[in-house]
Order: sequence, then structure tokens, then C-alpha cells
Amino acid sequence: MCKKRKFIITLSVVLLAGVLSYLQWGRDADVFSTFSDSSKNYCEEHITFTLNRLVVGDKERRADELIQAYRENGFRSVLFSHDLEKPNALYGTVYRSSVGMKYQEPVFTFRYIQKEGTLGAYNLIDNPEKFTLVID
Repeated sequence: MCKKRKFIITLSVVLLAGVLSYLQWGRDADVFSTFSDSSKNYCEEHITFTLNRLVVGDKERRADELIQAYRENGFRSVLFSHDLEKPNALYGTVYRSSVGMKYQEPVFTFRYIQKEGTLGAYNLIDNPEKFTLVID
């Protein structure tokens, strides 16, 4: 009886570790929703992201990863077109998962905006060095 109990406990721990590992590292961040707000010479992109992770960790690093994936068009559910208009600002709301959106506050929000005095002069696809990241 003791060997059977040890086997069941060991198997349970291994399965739990596997499930938790998948939930933390097995899924990529994705876009849940997006909308653009534009005028004659200015375009803002507002995006809701899902990290699909249990633990967020460094918010600035996560925001940089999301911005880089946006610039490279690296999300599986949304393809961004920058042919006609390239954004001058990016506003992001970040959740742990799409399920958590119904029951939780955002993990964080961020703004990727132009440095002062350059409003509308640059776009974040071609000139990322002219932008600053602000995490709220």
C-alpha cells in the first residue's frame, strides 16, 4: 500500500509541475483587441494584450517584448498593417490571460510615446529610438 501511495503522490506532483510549467512558459503573449485612432498626420494604436502567464515578473521587460512583437508583427491572432499609416503612439493594457479579463484588473498599462517636443514627427515602426516607455 505504501508503494502505491508514493507512486500516486509522485505522479500527482509531476503532473502538477507539468501543468504549471505549461501555464507559465508554454504559451506566447497575444493580442485580445485593438483599435486605431487617427487624424490627418497622427495615429494612435490602442491594444489589449494577454500575456498568458501566471507570474508577470518585470513589467518593463514584458512591455518591451510586446512592443517588439508589435513592431515585427509577431502575434498569431492579429496581423497589423502599416502600409497606409504608421502609429505615432502605442497604448497597451495588459492582462494575465483572456479568462482573467472578466474577473481581474489589468496587470499593468503602458504608453509608448514620443519624447517631448516631437509630437507626430516620428513613427514607432521606423524610429523606435525617438520613443519612451511609460508604465502606469
